[in-house]
Amino acid sequence: MKDLLTFINTELNDSQKQAVEHKHGSLLVIAGAGSGKTRIITARIAHLIIQEHVPARAIIALTFTNKAAREMRERIAHFLSKQQQLPFVGTFHAYCIKLLKRYAALANLDTFSVLDEEDQLSIIKAIMVRINVFKQLTPRQVLYQISHAKNQLHNPTVQPVALFTHLIVYDIYKAYEAEKRASKCFDFDDLMLEVLNLFRTNSTFKQAFQSEVHHVLIDEYQDTNIIQRELLCQMTKNDGALVADSVCAVGDEDQSIYSWRGATVANILNFSQDFPETTIIKAEQNYRSVTPILELANSIIANNAHRTPKTLWSERQAANRTKIVACLSEYQEAEIIASCCQEAARRIDRNAIAILYRTHAQSRALEEALIKRNVPYRIIGGVAFYERREIKDLLAYMRLLVNPFDRPSFFRVINTPLRGLGQKFEEDARATWDTNPFCTFKELLPQLNLHGTKLQAANQFLSIIAELDAATEPTKALETIIQRSRYLEYIRDSEEPQEAETRLANIQELIDAARHFNAQGFSSVEAFLHEISLIQDKAHGNEDTKRISLMTLHAAKGLEFDLVIIPGLEESLFPSTRSTYDPESLEEERRLLYVGITRAREYLLITHARYRYIYGSMIEQAQSRFMREMPTSLICHEDASSWSGVSHSAYFEAWLSGHHEATKPQIRIQHSRIEARTQEKAASSTQAIQAATTSSTVRRIFKVNQPVAHETFGMGIIQSIETKSDGSLFLTVKFKTTTKKILSSFVKAL
Repeated sequence: MKDLLTFINTELNDSQKQAVEHKHGSLLVIAGAGSGKTRIITARIAHLIIQEHVPARAIIALTFTNKAAREMRERIAHFLSKQQQLPFVGTFHAYCIKLLKRYAALANLDTFSVLDEEDQLSIIKAIMVRINVFKQLTPRQVLYQISHAKNQLHNPTVQPVALFTHLIVYDIYKAYEAEKRASKCFDFDDLMLEVLNLFRTNSTFKQAFQSEVHHVLIDEYQDTNIIQRELLCQMTKNDGALVADSVCAVGDEDQSIYSWRGATVANILNFSQDFPETTIIKAEQNYRSVTPILELANSIIANNAHRTPKTLWSERQAANRTKIVACLSEYQEAEIIASCCQEAARRIDRNAIAILYRTHAQSRALEEALIKRNVPYRIIGGVAFYERREIKDLLAYMRLLVNPFDRPSFFRVINTPLRGLGQKFEEDARATWDTNPFCTFKELLPQLNLHGTKLQAANQFLSIIAELDAATEPTKALETIIQRSRYLEYIRDSEEPQEAETRLANIQELIDAARHFNAQGFSSVEAFLHEISLIQDKAHGNEDTKRISLMTLHAAKGLEFDLVIIPGLEESLFPSTRSTYDPESLEEERRLLYVGITRAREYLLITHARYRYIYGSMIEQAQSRFMREMPTSLICHEDASSWSGVSHSAYFEAWLSGHHEATKPQIRIQHSRIEARTQEKAASSTQAIQAATTSSTVRRIFKVNQPVAHETFGMGIIQSIETKSDGSLFLTVKFKTTTKKILSSFVKAL
């Protein structure tokens, strides 16, 4: 048991102490990143119980995750004696269940169950089978629309039919609601709506609640949706006036990044309008990051118009902790990041290193570079690129081209996308294959005596891979399979919009990977799959428990690391294409970058590429507009497009060791001198030395996978380099419409 008064007087700063000891009325604590918001909430609750003698049952604290609730309960318990009761600390949904069970009689509920997502999909699927609408919609799409519509039902004047884009979905919604009522079930959206309805329509319930609960605290208020805001008002106000002894919202509008989940930043921005005479306290001292990182974060987020102005500061002074590195392509970017991670792991625990990207599709090149350097990693909030469902589906099709006896691949894709070949077909196919173990899948299908729609489905499957084989160029095979199977349509029709977008981006990244491998010499399906197998084998072979973390910026909220790397700061990637012409979305993208930067404790590396494979072409990328918002006085911007692997390692070794004066040009000059001395020793004559020097110079200009420009053919990518006996250099370059072998003097390096 901690002594509360000692803790408040010695371990809280002035802003935190003021928030903890605030007694009555409405309080908004703008708690910046790393400023100790959990400490404020838990100490405030303990203060109410111990110093203000408030009964635990009169206090509720509402959170967004069970993990946050557990941590808060543990911290509060440290201040209380074993005899003292803990208040309710939990999620909105958990508290609504508690209220509905306690006041079941007032809500006309004798009993009820709560449906999970699988239960919901099962009900919707049965309804859709009944009315035969599977061709137009999928159960998951319908569930997404229903959930989205329910977030608008907080307004009693809204007619449900107006919330759906199609009458069929409204009909399914009505049938779904009827089925739930008959089964005495609620889904998670219902829980808050039912409690909100009780507050609005049942004065007995509202009076009973407000006579017992006098202090309400809300964590992460910037992440609340419209219904949660309405609930807070109903809990604490009557006829527009505050009746609770106190209502305390803790949050930071600069970290509001979940609008796609229904969260609205307007809730925290308008808190003082919902609760007039609100006391606003800013917690600006950061206990996580060194000063240069915070200064950069402050300079970027200051460009958002819709925020409460504040400036994070820290007592942790440092220098030379933030870097921006410009790379030639996403492949060089991945190599540079892997090199940085490798050097950092010599000084920093790998568990304290993180790569935070905007989209999951960015992980593919990063994973491959890390694997090549034997750097152990883990994917947080997702799965490794080649383990993702859509990637495994498409690779299974390709594996059948190489190995027609591959049973796992056959059964994975024979009914993907759905072709009406269900469990009975699979059982018959397995039994027949067991009887004839030496037949290929093509020989198996005729033996199954299929008829009607099943025969048609089997033939349609065979047509997908017709005229393709193990020697087919991988990009051609992949694009043919995707087109003939209508796999992209399958993803769009079976997933919620946000999830579908992520999976489609992964598929495009796989196509770009196939092109990249082809340029590396893996020009057949067989060679492509073999290389991927080696990559996966290396990834699985490293069982080191200490790994660097790869995750999206959204998944990084609430975490912190000694070294944070943020790749891909380019227009249309970060900020994303969707936000380009929408000021509100653009501000959220900036908040997302702010969240990423403020995850870093000691070091921050930001990278961007000049060229990136997009939809099969090497596209020149513009720097992110956010780069222009970073003062040059706060960050060192390096051009690494001509760096070698030795330069990467030396640069990051110097940076992470604190050698502030070590720069890229010095490293490159030193490396060139070493090369020159080596050439002098190896040459047997002056002529040989000159030839070797000329060849080495030209080779340093041109690299495989490097973009080049030609006056006639336009921009292309170098696929191979050949040196003739006279020292001249010939490049095999893949242009948009043709592949040419060209003397190096006829192209310009980009």
